[in-house]
Amino acid sequence: MSRNKKAGAPVGAAGLLAAVVAVAVLVAPGTLSSFVSSTQTQGVSVSTGQAALTVSGEGGSGSGVYPGGPAQLIAARTLSNTGDVALGLAATFGATGALASSVVLTASVQTGVCAATPPAAPPADSGRWSGTAAGLTASAPTSIEAGASRTLCVWQSLDASAPNGTQGQTAAVTVSLTGTQVAP
Repeated sequence: MSRNKKAGAPVGAAGLLAAVVAVAVLVAPGTLSSFVSSTQTQGVSVSTGQAALTVSGEGGSGSGVYPGGPAQLIAARTLSNTGDVALGLAATFGATGALASSVVLTASVQTGVCAATPPAAPPADSGRWSGTAAGLTASAPTSIEAGASRTLCVWQSLDASAPNGTQGQTAAVTVSLTGTQVAP
């Protein structure tokens, strides 16, 4: 019988060890594992478009205007989008001189030639801005597609409330156009 006890002792130790491992697995909050994988790819190039707006043409009209009278065409220029992205246009006006606060400018970006006076409504395909150096309204903003050209027409008039005695006075006017890339 003593042989059986000795043979039973190692089985008892192995059983005790198995029991401890089983309890530890059941009581443990979980196991921690981590999987990591990585790979490298070749780099790519990202390019933006090029915005380029050019204005060409010279001269203008120095025709006189009077308070409340009709607007007169003072400049016609060709706008060309020589870049490779469409451009949305915005305009600002400026005026200096004795009549600066009374000058009203109207600018239109359109196809075709400019009329002697601005049409009552802008052509369907045009953008139009009108106002003074103090305030400007855009009734029909426009854009120019890449590679396209349009005509810029600028008319001036004097507000009906211009002060008396404006004869012989002048104002120097500016129109600034800004082209901003339009999302495709």
